[in-house]
Amino acid sequence: MSILPIGGSVRDAQAADAPTARTAEEAGARVGGPVFLTSEELPERFATPEEAEAAFPELYGAGRYDLYWRDEAWRVALRYWRLAPPAPVARTVDTAVKKPLGRARTPEEARAILEAPAEAVSEALPQLYANRQRLMARWGKLVETGLAEIIEREGKFAVAIRYWRPMPSPVRGPSLAPGERNELAERIAAPMTGPEPQAPMDVGLFERVAPENPEIVLAEEEGDGRFRGE
Repeated sequence: MSILPIGGSVRDAQAADAPTARTAEEAGARVGGPVFLTSEELPERFATPEEAEAAFPELYGAGRYDLYWRDEAWRVALRYWRLAPPAPVARTVDTAVKKPLGRARTPEEARAILEAPAEAVSEALPQLYANRQRLMARWGKLVETGLAEIIEREGKFAVAIRYWRPMPSPVRGPSLAPGERNELAERIAAPMTGPEPQAPMDVGLFERVAPENPEIVLAEEEGDGRFRGE
């Protein structure tokens, strides 16, 4: 397995003192946050592969560089571990996508938001896509920044979201985060409302007002109606 540099950009990864790692887990541990593997083209152009090798002595064998022909010139791309942007903090993958509690790069930052120990996980969303193009149209930005990855499932494609969630406790469930406590307090203080408007008090649970005459109340099942007030 190749040893690749770590950086926030290709310039950082090219630095002589850039940290290196073999795996994403090792790279993440070294920089204190999630990373993803990327390949970025360098600006130099070469007339021959020999010129490229002279500029990059480790061009072959190390697995760090890729050499290819594009636009009438030989070009070199650098493979490196890139720092991912702060990941969402949530209790479920659904809320991580729709309404995260915040964002964090390190376990310490996630713990401060949750007020509980946090762990980084990758969890797939249930929706399946027939091809990568449709998936990327919806999730391309997250995939490109390393906060999501494409996985195959049931012969189709799905997206797995990377996020921080509370670490399970064998003793008790996790306590609510400050943002969740505020939202819960607002819901408790708000008046209770049903999914539909309240029916008039003189109309029974299994009755309805006749649309052609509001003075007549009809039963939901077959039968005669009655006038309101009877």
